Amino acid sequence: MSIRMDDFDVCDACLVHKPLEPGATDCCGQGCQPCVLDIHQDELNLWKLNCWKTHGEGSKEEQIVCKSMKSMDYTSCVLDSIQAVSTDTFKYTFKLPEGCSLQISIGMHLILRQTSSHGGLVSRQYTPISPPGNRKEFTILIKLYQDGQMSNIIRNWQVGSVTDWRGPLGSFSYHTNQYSHIYLLAAGTGITPIYQIIRHIVQNEEEETILKLLYASRTYRDILMRKELNDLAHYWNFKVLYFVSDDAGVRGSYGEQVHERRICLEDVQREVAALLKSSLAVVCGTRDFEADMKSHLIKIGFDNERILRF
Repeated sequence: MSIRMDDFDVCDACLVHKPLEPGATDCCGQGCQPCVLDIHQDELNLWKLNCWKTHGEGSKEEQIVCKSMKSMDYTSCVLDSIQAVSTDTFKYTFKLPEGCSLQISIGMHLILRQTSSHGGLVSRQYTPISPPGNRKEFTILIKLYQDGQMSNIIRNWQVGSVTDWRGPLGSFSYHTNQYSHIYLLAAGTGITPIYQIIRHIVQNEEEETILKLLYASRTYRDILMRKELNDLAHYWNFKVLYFVSDDAGVRGSYGEQVHERRICLEDVQREVAALLKSSLAVVCGTRDFEADMKSHLIKIGFDNERILRF
């Protein structure tokens, strides 16, 4: 007998809830790769695979889809600390179970899975801001959205809460001095994978790569990880420029470059050297932000192969 799992929310045989489909407000609009919709499809495939393993059956189509998935196993990690960064953004640090470690590389993300108050499974991707390498714990920077399915779950977290993660996932590949210059254009929480790249490069004594970050936020107070970025700006090969769109008359701290506007074509023309064939541009933010930045980069001479979108 072949088991059909597409038309109900709970498998009657193993009582495993079907993953909840993201709502219209659950996409953060940051052009995430993968998007919450991609993650949902992966979680559906994983749910089907687990049911198929339990019942010993499954269609050939389901088996083929599941074979293409990566990092299928979830690990339960305990929330060790919560640190407020702003009114709606927090750093969460998790400890891995005894005998378990996380081999994380720059540009990689993890998938969080939690159970909603209605019993359905909710999954989202997050990029650790922890240093790369073998980790016994990891830290995630998370912005909470008013009506987000996962945000509503996270608001109830307390130290000691148990959370399920899988990964790491990601295809970004980098080796020392691969590029002469890397230009980074970020907005909002898009800073998390960008921060990984910056820290990894500037803390490597063998690196000669020059890094420049153009970081857009709504207000000066909304600049995430400003202290960490300013600390990294003490390295000779990294420079950061802040752009705030809704904060007239703001004055940054000593040594900061804060501009009261959105990042425009003229800023990209002035700050980014497109003629360097060994340079790379990395963009991470909302979909509109990424589209605008990519357009600016192409206008000053970048080609698609030298523009990386996280």
